[in-house]
Amino acid sequence: MTMFDWLFRRKFKPKGITLVVEPTETKESGPCECCGDHTRSLFGFLRRGDHAEAAYIVQWTLRKIARHGIHVDLIIGRWGEGTKRSDRMAVSLEYRQTETGPWFMVIDATKRDVSRSDLVGKALTREDVIDTPLAKRVFEMVDAVWLCDHRIHELA
Repeated sequence: MTMFDWLFRRKFKPKGITLVVEPTETKESGPCECCGDHTRSLFGFLRRGDHAEAAYIVQWTLRKIARHGIHVDLIIGRWGEGTKRSDRMAVSLEYRQTETGPWFMVIDATKRDVSRSDLVGKALTREDVIDTPLAKRVFEMVDAVWLCDHRIHELA
């Protein structure tokens, strides 16, 4: 049994994580045009109490993380009955493993598929997010997904 299996079997919630991660679908697509491997996408919601704060998509090309990285797309805003796409915005991050260690970086969501989703009113650029109050919220969300979605353990 791996550490991830042990932790998640016990509904592990890391200290300081106030969001609840609700995994939904997993999809595979491909092959990738540039490398021939398949892409895996994980979908889910982030909730605080009874309210969804965001939907998320984690996406990577199998066996090619070093080449393509891992992408996290967040659709942040109001959800539920009576909401519309203009109530939500897309923010994208990229994960890379480097010589100095792993890191997430906010990237331009307008260049990601999420920007064309019917669920998104506006896709944000890196400059729209960095050095704003939204940045702290975005990194709280990606931390919750990375630490609490059990399907990601294969990446760790």
